[in-house]
Amino acid sequence: MAFAITDSKEIIVHGKEVVEGQLQRDPFAQFTGASNENIVIAVPESAKGASVCTIFIVTDLTGDGVEGNTDLAEGEDELNFLPFTFKGNLIANSHKSPVDVIMDKTTASNWRIKKKTALSKWANRRTVREKFYTLSDKCTNQIIIKTDGTVGATTADLEAGNTFDTQWLDEFLDRAENSWTDVNGVEHPSLESFFVEKTTEHGVEQIGEYYPVFVGPKSYKNLTQDPIWKEEQKQQAYQGLSTAVRGFGGVYRNAVIIKQKADTPLKAGILRSDSPDFKGYTDFETQYKAGDGTVTELNFGLGAGALALGFDIKPRYGEDPTADSYRKVIAWTDQFFGTKKVRWMGETPKEKESIYHNKDYAVILMPATIK
Repeated sequence: MAFAITDSKEIIVHGKEVVEGQLQRDPFAQFTGASNENIVIAVPESAKGASVCTIFIVTDLTGDGVEGNTDLAEGEDELNFLPFTFKGNLIANSHKSPVDVIMDKTTASNWRIKKKTALSKWANRRTVREKFYTLSDKCTNQIIIKTDGTVGATTADLEAGNTFDTQWLDEFLDRAENSWTDVNGVEHPSLESFFVEKTTEHGVEQIGEYYPVFVGPKSYKNLTQDPIWKEEQKQQAYQGLSTAVRGFGGVYRNAVIIKQKADTPLKAGILRSDSPDFKGYTDFETQYKAGDGTVTELNFGLGAGALALGFDIKPRYGEDPTADSYRKVIAWTDQFFGTKKVRWMGETPKEKESIYHNKDYAVILMPATIK
């Protein structure tokens, strides 16, 4: 009979190990937390619970307050809590052992190590890919730098040679820090930066306040050829960022570059205009291909509250030893998962006048040609 795990405590441990392996490979995990100061706002849910999650975006106090011996009620100022609802689903996968490989404890243990890694990689690829797709889809704030250095409206204004460089980063930081009004006179909100911290022997040390910018391989290579970028790297004091930020690729002013690989069937990563559709997302070629047909790479910069994430409180793991007349074991894992780019939709006429209505809350896309 095949050796399968049956002890409930051991099953929980293996389930946690699958998730830990999943998160170790997730470039967004370092920016994820429960508070609104995080780039990814996480809401704990259960695989057996509701399929709908809600976060609340908290806007700043804007009133003047009161002075002196004055009734506080005369200066009441309210925080606006903007509800954002998104759906999640149960995602699952399983792995069947080879014939007879787990008929003794030694081979069973070796197989179990390999399949936990395989399940972790699958869960990472599945969840991270959806994060990249939702962040890149139908972006309302896009930076298009044309050949003459002026700012365009859509990727139709791009052509071969409009590769990623510090012009994109300068425009990104200007919009992130000061908001932006588009060609139609519509104002888009500024972005809140993220506090980067690292753990030392003396506790948690705050390194600085930055905007993470996720950059694909072609764009990163082009960026590093920019003389302005090269000079900036000579002047920058990284203050521990290179070890505190996974995927660190350099700093430009207060943007920290997160190097990413391209999306492939085996690994989630930065998308391109020719990336295949995934789970019903709109065809990216229609959205983002350059005017002359050149493929673009979809880089983006983020602020606090860019992405909502529903995650499982207790991801499940199990083993079924009955396959092939008890000669194989099927290892499986499932978890609740839901993610969506934050874009608040007002309902009343007053709400629809808000700067936040029907706009990406904290995502700025920077498509650039790959050559």
